[in-house]
Amino acid sequence: MAKIPDQIDKYKIEELVATGGMGAVFKGIHPTLKRPVILKKLTLRGNATITERFKREARILMDFRNDNIVDVQDHFVQGRSHYIVMEYVDGQSLKDLLDEQRYLDSCTAAYILLYTAKALKYAHSKGVVHRDIKPGNILISRTGEIKLADFGIASSTAGDFEDDTLTTEGMTLGTPAYMAPEQFENSRTVDYRADLYSLGVMMYETLTGLKPFPGSFSPETVRRIQKGKYKPPGRINPSIAKPLRRIINSLIKPRPRSRCRDIDKVIKRLEAWLARYSMDDVRARLCAMIEEQAPPPVSRKRGTSRKLYITAGIILLAAAAVVFSICRISGLHRLLFYPSRYGRLEFTIENPAGGAGFIPQTTMFIDDGKDIPRVDSAVRYLRRKSEYRSLPVILEAGRYRAKTIIGNEIIWSSFELSPAADSNEMRSITIDAFETEAAPISIDWSINNSVTGADIRSEARVEVYNEGSYVPVDTTEIYSGAVYSFRITADGYREQEWVLRINNDQKVLRFQAELIPQNGEEQK
Repeated sequence: MAKIPDQIDKYKIEELVATGGMGAVFKGIHPTLKRPVILKKLTLRGNATITERFKREARILMDFRNDNIVDVQDHFVQGRSHYIVMEYVDGQSLKDLLDEQRYLDSCTAAYILLYTAKALKYAHSKGVVHRDIKPGNILISRTGEIKLADFGIASSTAGDFEDDTLTTEGMTLGTPAYMAPEQFENSRTVDYRADLYSLGVMMYETLTGLKPFPGSFSPETVRRIQKGKYKPPGRINPSIAKPLRRIINSLIKPRPRSRCRDIDKVIKRLEAWLARYSMDDVRARLCAMIEEQAPPPVSRKRGTSRKLYITAGIILLAAAAVVFSICRISGLHRLLFYPSRYGRLEFTIENPAGGAGFIPQTTMFIDDGKDIPRVDSAVRYLRRKSEYRSLPVILEAGRYRAKTIIGNEIIWSSFELSPAADSNEMRSITIDAFETEAAPISIDWSINNSVTGADIRSEARVEVYNEGSYVPVDTTEIYSGAVYSFRITADGYREQEWVLRINNDQKVLRFQAELIPQNGEEQK
């Protein structure tokens, strides 16, 4: 191992952070501020282009002043090596965090991406395109600060930073899995929209643990990126908030003109979604992850807003419309104004299991002893546990017949309805439906990996809750007419629970389940 120098220029060296074929990274101490700094050393010789890029990165960043971009403090040459001195971010990169967590919850991911987008907005306002947005270049401090780093292959049209001599026509620069399609064709001509595309890819990975287009720099990877077809993130991780899914979709577009063009729009969408949560809680959750501690929950904000008043007004108007509709449909106003002419009744259907899956239909007729004309009033039912009960029906007092259809049953009933003035009680017609006896049912299932679609029935276990514990479903008999709790598990996958009522007339139960790999990992 090469000896670590005690001092480089005026900076005392504490440790070697990283080393590679092109240079090394040291942690040092600023001589007057007495604060830790990072010294980035370029040792590659004989390549003027790389040396010039290194120098230009220093010039670009020394002119930047933004809370979300790593601050460069110095640049110097010692011997035959070039150095950049930049602020030390005490924490880890987003890549390191994802290696530990696999993927992040929606709040934490949106927080990181919001401040990354703000850093990009500042760089773009200075005419700089980063061209290498990826988790490894996003630094997160232990206090929850987000810093964009590594402008080594950035392009710039500002002042003396133009890219004409460093990136030739047709040259490809960047990290393939995060590069926009146009960046493969010609890195020299890409604009800020390439950074937006890369931000979308990074957002996808942060929320799912997978890249939309994994693979090395190969013709197959490039073809898939150019087609722009990837698995929707919600299918990999259903817990991703829908507004975040829409942002991803607006960014990962193969054609630049179809892509979201405004970084401000991305920032506003992220801020609007995060506004419902306590940012202090989100930051505390991120800090706990950086410290490898159990992350605390994030609370939603409370408070009355103008939007809430508008929502309440809409609800009140909707409620008034519902009351009006009920009066119009049921004829309740007739009962209120003409109680001596009209009466009120309801139908109750008990033991409706024989007609499970069918909503009862009741047709009413006037029992006049000759024509038996049909009544226009409709009977509407609501399901209540083990019975159906109709909404109140308002009719003129008199004799009636009712035909009720429940599945394959037809039930006729006749009755007399008295005026409401004669009786304050509502007339109730109870219909006892035929109940099918309970019987054993057969169970079948198909179980697949939600990411790959692979059949994993041989790995999965289907269990039913019985006498205080879950037991294999094939060790106990399942009967219709009861409620059961089922559980589907497999090693390396999230378990699924199903609480089902099986009606008496149902004979076969089929599960078609897709199990989600734990931590978003693709199972082979």
